[in-house]
Amino acid sequence: MEFGDDRNLYLRDTWREGNTICGVLPLNPSSNGIWPSTKLQDPIANIEFWNYMFPHVQIIFLIVTVLWQFFHFFFKRLGMIRFTSHMLTGILLSKSFLKENTPARNFFSTEDYKDTLFGLVGACSYMMFWFLMGVKMDLSLVRNTGKKAITIGLSSVLLSITVCSLIFFVILRDFGTKNGQTSVKFYEVIVIYSIQCLSSFPVIGNLLFELRLQNSELGRLAMSSAVISDFSTSVLSAVLVFLKELREDKFRLGSMFIGDVNVGDRPLKRAGTGVLFVCFAIYVFRPLMFVIINRTPSGRPVKKFYIYFIIILVFGSAVLADWCKQSIFLGPFILGLAVPHGPPLGSAILQKFESAVFGTFLPFFVATSAEELDTSFLHSWADLKTIFVIVFVSFIVKFALTTLPALLFRMPINDCLALSLIMSFKGIFELGAYAFGFQRGSIRPVTFTILSLYILLNSAIIPPILKRIYDPSRMYAGYEKRNMLHMKPNSELRILSCIYRTDDIHPMINLLEATFPSRENPVATYVLHLMELIGRATPVFISHRLQTRKSEDTSYNSESVIASFDQFHKDFFGSVFVSTYTALSVPKTMHGDICMLALNNTTSLIILPFHQTWSADGSAIVSDSNMIRKLNKSVLELSPCSVGVFIYRSNNGRRTIRETAASFSSYKVCMLFLGGKDDREALTLAKRMARNSRIEITVVCLISSEQRSKQVADWDRMLDLELLRDVKSNALDGGEVIYSERVVDDASQTSTLLKSIGNEYDMFIVGREKGRKSVFTEGLEEWSEFEELGVVGDLLASQDLKCQASVLVIQQQQQMI
Repeated sequence: MEFGDDRNLYLRDTWREGNTICGVLPLNPSSNGIWPSTKLQDPIANIEFWNYMFPHVQIIFLIVTVLWQFFHFFFKRLGMIRFTSHMLTGILLSKSFLKENTPARNFFSTEDYKDTLFGLVGACSYMMFWFLMGVKMDLSLVRNTGKKAITIGLSSVLLSITVCSLIFFVILRDFGTKNGQTSVKFYEVIVIYSIQCLSSFPVIGNLLFELRLQNSELGRLAMSSAVISDFSTSVLSAVLVFLKELREDKFRLGSMFIGDVNVGDRPLKRAGTGVLFVCFAIYVFRPLMFVIINRTPSGRPVKKFYIYFIIILVFGSAVLADWCKQSIFLGPFILGLAVPHGPPLGSAILQKFESAVFGTFLPFFVATSAEELDTSFLHSWADLKTIFVIVFVSFIVKFALTTLPALLFRMPINDCLALSLIMSFKGIFELGAYAFGFQRGSIRPVTFTILSLYILLNSAIIPPILKRIYDPSRMYAGYEKRNMLHMKPNSELRILSCIYRTDDIHPMINLLEATFPSRENPVATYVLHLMELIGRATPVFISHRLQTRKSEDTSYNSESVIASFDQFHKDFFGSVFVSTYTALSVPKTMHGDICMLALNNTTSLIILPFHQTWSADGSAIVSDSNMIRKLNKSVLELSPCSVGVFIYRSNNGRRTIRETAASFSSYKVCMLFLGGKDDREALTLAKRMARNSRIEITVVCLISSEQRSKQVADWDRMLDLELLRDVKSNALDGGEVIYSERVVDDASQTSTLLKSIGNEYDMFIVGREKGRKSVFTEGLEEWSEFEELGVVGDLLASQDLKCQASVLVIQQQQQMI
């Protein structure tokens, strides 16, 4: 084979000379090193190393990574997410900045590799992104999806597409036409507004993860709505593809002779294969993931063999999805959903691949997708105006049809706006869809350029606005009523019991027994053993219900917690459900573990042990943890449900529930009712305890002389009297309560009353009532030592009162305003 004089002919493994195409076989994608050997006679061996395929791609990877990291270093301070930096990097390396036939453009051009290496790497990057986003997603979001998420999800997508179709093909039918011709094609209009109206779960999920809002009530509502919209559009898309394939095959069969009589059955085979794959993911693959989890000891990493096996299945699912004429990301996304999120398996997969995919491969995919962006096409004002109107109208329609349902469900206005912005966010899915449409010729270069610039602008503006209008301190506050007062009759009471020390185990079990679990009124207990993170780089969260094998690592010291609550479950089998967890984290983030677990399991009550413990005779404080006190205050402030702070005094003169049963006596509980929402919540718990025949409940209601003589005028007092009505008449269902009223006109009389009854009961239940003005406690706030207990709770916990009874302080769920 002869070689020409021009060395540029050797810059590729395949080149053209005259009318003859010559190639080197086998292909040599790797170079011979930075300093090629001069002894080699082959002219190709002396080509610069960066002109070979693999070194060329590696250098582009390096440049893309350095550029987006450089941009993100500055943009993250403005509240922008990483995708904005990815987009800006892609635009910087596109035809808009690197002009044709320049050395830089020739280096970054991917024409020779478009259908081979670059396309393969981009496809794998996109596929892995969808798989990892599926792994991150909690399937309980789908199971627990309510009417609110379904309504918002369907309204923001399907209704938006319907309204946009009506606008563009009826109301604005002649917009953008000039001399009978339109600047934007009919199919282009459909592609633009259809993609603008979509809400992709991976895009929204990635936005929420980067803003750290995925565990907030707003974030969960947004992800649930996105799941509904994604599911509905995926089903609709699959049906349309099936009908299209069926029509094309029937057309081919009817218009020409085909030897294979089974060609018409191909769409049915593909649809059947898709259904079988979904069944495989649900009934085979997901149970297999739990087998892997059960074979992994608590606290131990998942074996690499399992992870590599899962990745092989992911690539196989992409091939299968492509054969079924679906997008290649659909198969990996379904398998990602089937992988249990969180530790140990989901966390292991994310730890293994997240950095590489999100830090290197995904920016590369964005850069190659934005390569064809060329601002030199932006010379026609008619094109700019028409496309801008389509995008703007689509955005307004989607924004409005997301906000209106949220307002109908009485969400706060700021949260409605924030939700609409989240659902209107555009990212990698929209860019990939427009790039795919551009490659297939569905949209023109000018349209692709304008839409890409809009995606950049959208991703740069929405995240900073979200940070301005949404208060992250309210991220765990719920829209739904998650408290005991508003529970349905005979429904399951869900309680999150926190354990800080081994001394907290038996008092907590004693308190749970007092709630009287039965088959008619079951109790679900989620036990969270919290431990300070020492000597580890990353936090650990373990579900002992999933990982059943014992760990060789004994540093967690949760065995006594697990054994004690397992016995509690056996003692009340059929009436109590127990799920035990261990969380190792730094003190500043422990409240997040508690609130997140409560939010995930829709609990109605969180019980926190008090930060002080007493000696056996109740005369001295044994331990006093300022860390636990700060943790309790954080949970009280951010909790998504009601909270109880439990002060346990274990002196010899006091008994437990089981001890009273053995001695045929009653465990005496006093509920002090001063009025207010926290006292109403505490009274609800006391009424439930009254069903237990081993517990004697006394409700002491404080009233002033003024309240006794005058008619009730305020709404809060009317709610109090309504709740007290059945207590006064002793008409409780399945229980009895001793009711008494005490006339108290000032704080000194309240203090005297508490001293007189302080040692008559085994436990007191009181409401916290923070910030509530009352004649019963006026002036005592200044002397309170522990504000997290409220005024009455602080008095009962004070050593000056010499009260030896346990105290449970209740705070009702704080609703969003």
